[in-house]
Amino acid sequence: MRAMSFLLILAFFVSSCTTYFPGTQADRSIANDVNPPLNADQLFTIKSTTQTKNGQDFVKAIKGSFGYQGVEVNFIEDTKMASSDAYKIVPTVEGQAYKLQIFYSAQAKIDQDAANELKAVMEQIMNKKFISQFSVFELYYNAKVQDFQTLQVMAKIRQAALVEDLYGVDADYKVRSQERAEYWKQINEKFDSVERVYNKQVKAQDTARRAVMDALDKASDDQQFRALIARNDRKGATELLRKYLPWEQMPPFEKMFWENHLSIMADPLPYEDRVLVYRGINDDIVQVAEVGGKELARAEAIKDQKIFLMSTMMTKNQGTWNRRLRSLTAMYEKFMGTDNNGSSEYTRSTRITTMFVKHSKEPKGSPYLSYTPKFSVASSFGNKRNTAYFIDPRMMYFNYASKYAHEIEFLLPIMSFPDDLAAVWDMELHPEGNGNVEKFLKQKAIEKLDHELGAGKGAATFDRIVLNSEKYFKPVLGGKTGAVVAPKPDGKFIAFFKNLFGMPTKKAAEVITEKSDMACLDLIQLFWK
Repeated sequence: MRAMSFLLILAFFVSSCTTYFPGTQADRSIANDVNPPLNADQLFTIKSTTQTKNGQDFVKAIKGSFGYQGVEVNFIEDTKMASSDAYKIVPTVEGQAYKLQIFYSAQAKIDQDAANELKAVMEQIMNKKFISQFSVFELYYNAKVQDFQTLQVMAKIRQAALVEDLYGVDADYKVRSQERAEYWKQINEKFDSVERVYNKQVKAQDTARRAVMDALDKASDDQQFRALIARNDRKGATELLRKYLPWEQMPPFEKMFWENHLSIMADPLPYEDRVLVYRGINDDIVQVAEVGGKELARAEAIKDQKIFLMSTMMTKNQGTWNRRLRSLTAMYEKFMGTDNNGSSEYTRSTRITTMFVKHSKEPKGSPYLSYTPKFSVASSFGNKRNTAYFIDPRMMYFNYASKYAHEIEFLLPIMSFPDDLAAVWDMELHPEGNGNVEKFLKQKAIEKLDHELGAGKGAATFDRIVLNSEKYFKPVLGGKTGAVVAPKPDGKFIAFFKNLFGMPTKKAAEVITEKSDMACLDLIQLFWK
């Protein structure tokens, strides 16, 4: 496990708020006339059974059965819980720790079947249906805001838990579990009936969006996505991307991810409030910027520091640059959006976590570009060509779900803009930098800032960006030396959530400093309301 990002920036949040729960607003993608048979509280509750044994304490007996890396499991007795309920599963965040709170009633202590069912449900959620232990947080968020797809997924999990996970139990329990599974079968049949209404609405919205895309696919060259980026048209690129995103298929968490990202993409922080990151680009397809309405030759663009990058989802695709954005929908059913068996049946409710895991396994075809605050890491992928960037920190997302503990990876969706580039070094085109690449990149970065902000302002602004970076990345890097600190097993998901939903659009100095007085309530309203 690795340390999180953005902890330092949001340290104030830890002291001012302790426990956060997602809100209960209606589904944000589909009209409210889609009414699921059960809500999140019902789906995350294990009901009591008649299979009781006085003098036994089954809660105590099963406590040791739950252990998940980076996630703390707490059993909490709830004296006010109705005797008809045995357990309630409540994923939450306290301070900087991810917790699965399992509330239980007095009845649960003597209820053997309920204990077995809880173990089976947790096995389904944490080990079988999803590919990360952090998926449960995204799942619970979407369920609590009444996302139909997620509630349906959870109903399927409840039925599967009573049919699939029957090891270590006697024959009589198997018979009883089949009887309870019949109830969940009936619930799922009701979900299937409502799903027909839901799918009809999704299809109508999808059809309307595709009609718009059909025209945009064939737009003139100067209105293609790549051309907009090449001339640094942030607002134009943002609006075009918005039209291609499959909003109607997104659960609320994914939708908020993109809504937040698009707002920042169109209007990023000024240079002095950004951070410095690197990317080795030996194997990248370099994109060239436009200068004065004219696209530069590739070698000229690299030499003159006028390039940008696009993710392999774009560069390894075919068709017009606009049409390639359709992959944002197609990837839902491909490697990036599916579980280890190639199915999206369950991952449709936890797509952001799923895609972060899949990117860490195989970035080819990913919608993300990865960056690192460590020049030495970038050099291992950039001994022939390397780059430095000034990035708005709110646009990069720490890969909390990566399966590789040694990675310190920050992800940027789809592309960088030419104005994000601080400097590029090419072994053949910049031989003067071959002796000390990092020094060369710094020199070119300062020259860019001088050009953008005015002569003589580059060095001071660069120093401020470095200071921003040291503060921002301190949780994952050891001070100025850049040595990796001992990873902590907590905080990654809350850091991601806070970064995603808690940052104001502007006021960068408050974001970067340790003494921000941003209201805690604003963050809770946006996420754990």
